Amino acid sequence: MGTWISHLRVAEKLLAVWSDMDAAAFAFGNLAPDSGIPNADWSAFDPPKTLTHFLRVGEDEGRCQDLVYYRTYLNDAAADLDPLRMSFRLGYFCHLVCDNLWGWWIVQRSKQDYAALFAAAGSAAWDQLKRDWYGLDFQYLQDHPAGVFQRIVQVMPNPAPALPFIPPAAWHSQLDSIRAYYTTLDPEVAPLERAYPYLNAATMNRFVADATQVLVELRQRLQTGPIPPYESVRQMLPPAVLAPYPGPLGDPSAGVID
Repeated sequence: MGTWISHLRVAEKLLAVWSDMDAAAFAFGNLAPDSGIPNADWSAFDPPKTLTHFLRVGEDEGRCQDLVYYRTYLNDAAADLDPLRMSFRLGYFCHLVCDNLWGWWIVQRSKQDYAALFAAAGSAAWDQLKRDWYGLDFQYLQDHPAGVFQRIVQVMPNPAPALPFIPPAAWHSQLDSIRAYYTTLDPEVAPLERAYPYLNAATMNRFVADATQVLVELRQRLQTGPIPPYESVRQMLPPAVLAPYPGPLGDPSAGVID
């Protein structure tokens, strides 16, 4: 749901707050839910997203059952986790929460604001929106050459996946694909110095800051109180937090192809 670099940007901010994390394991864990190998048109994955993102069949990543994951692989297993596995698994949880937040804040607003585009183009409309999403990733990497992606993901060997349901072959394949994708500018998102009509840098920066704050507060609540019997943190958060961002998400003067 969220872009790979948006996940790593949140991870980097969390590492500045959570001193008990192993930085590399936590960073890789923040990418781990996207370890399914896609088919030719990216309409299906192996293993499927129902498994990697804790979804029911037919639901998208805005409905990740993040607390189901947390109870099973962090809370109930806590006594058996060494720091590396705990860091990796907490990173995985952060990815699931961020996918939910992206769905609530970004996707829902996009569907509302660009309803005519979706009515005309169907699911292909996402290709237009994602040109901005991933263009911002490349722009961020260009402007921040010492980030977590460059310092950890790009140069360190792939760790073993610290969760039993992630096939090692799929995990290593997808990490290699993520590295390769960001090595050379994707011509589909170029040029980077342009208007961003569907999602601009200010909105992406807001997402990173807001998601970081939500996760800091969530971890504190989950560590200090009983784990609620919910499927998702959306059942813990107040309605105001779940509301879509106000529009426009992109550059208002750019014009939108609807």
